[in-house]
Amino acid sequence: MGRLRIGDIEVAFEDTADASPSGPSPLLLLHGAVQSRRIWRTQIDALALGRRVIAPDLRGHGETTLGTARLDVERLAWDALGLLDALGIRYASVCGLSLGGMVALEMAERAPSRLHALALANTPTSLTSTGWLRRLVDGLDPQDLLPLVIRLLGGERSARIGLTLASRIIGPHWVGAAARRHFIEGFRTMSPRAIHVTYRAIVEARAADVGHLACPTLLIAGRHDAPSILSQTADLAAELPDANLRTIPAGHVSLLDDPVRFNHLLAEFLEAHGA
Repeated sequence: MGRLRIGDIEVAFEDTADASPSGPSPLLLLHGAVQSRRIWRTQIDALALGRRVIAPDLRGHGETTLGTARLDVERLAWDALGLLDALGIRYASVCGLSLGGMVALEMAERAPSRLHALALANTPTSLTSTGWLRRLVDGLDPQDLLPLVIRLLGGERSARIGLTLASRIIGPHWVGAAARRHFIEGFRTMSPRAIHVTYRAIVEARAADVGHLACPTLLIAGRHDAPSILSQTADLAAELPDANLRTIPAGHVSLLDDPVRFNHLLAEFLEAHGA
């Protein structure tokens, strides 16, 4: 584990630099909302034998501080690029899950020359691109209810109720057992403010401009993910110049639901593109 000061925050991260001083480009792993770098344990163990793997906690998550700057997807992308700079890494492959995938897309838009390859798991382009629904969400600001709910119920209870409601609305396999534990831990340990501004960033996010993206991209979809995310993933596959869409029997956190298939797809993709 390492800690580095990046701008206004102190970033906690895992770095396997000593495991592979030479070889393919380093791999940066970016977790989803209200999670931490701990979700990548299986991927780090599987992939670090042949490459350098870096897995940070995003701003306000895990052991990384929230800082003073406004948390949005663009800021998270600059945080990640700043970490690569601080580690002396000019060129990397990036794999992001959900919010982490949105951050990876923002990195690709802001600094396309820094990415060797891109892997996006269960990644929406924005909360919604439907005009009327976008306006409704912008007007209601539903994430603003989170601090009140957490104060009334506590983080852990709020997470359990939210996950139960989501499983009934989206489907019982949307969040698997391992992912459920990570979400509950995130709600239990993160500050209500960090949770609030994280979901605000997701609600306010707009789709990245990906038409110019030249690096090869792997899209991993979970068969039991939310229909809106599956639809946006399919749209991404059609828009990206060099994309490969693969679907596995998993929910929204596919790397935890089916780590064997996930690791195989990711390793195969990286090897195929010399990344």
